[in-house]
Amino acid sequence: MIIRILIQVVVMCFIGWLLCDIEPYEKYSWYSGIWHGLFLPANFIRSLIFNDVLYQAARHTTAYSVFYWIFGVFSILSFVFGNGRKE
Repeated sequence: MIIRILIQVVVMCFIGWLLCDIEPYEKYSWYSGIWHGLFLPANFIRSLIFNDVLYQAARHTTAYSVFYWIFGVFSILSFVFGNGRKE
């Protein structure tokens, strides 16, 4: 069980690094807020391990923040509760 969770976290962090690496000096819009919110758990874990990784853009619009938190909450709930499969 714990091995499966660790593998899932490692794979999520790798995919987050490949698809959703946040640049510190780039300004992001609402569309990026959706994408970054979906990868919130992966980027947050990466930011705990590596100090230079951002889990939220430093420069962004207000719409970015709204969509980031909406999709971030859904992403965290999905990560915690999974797909509802019983073992």
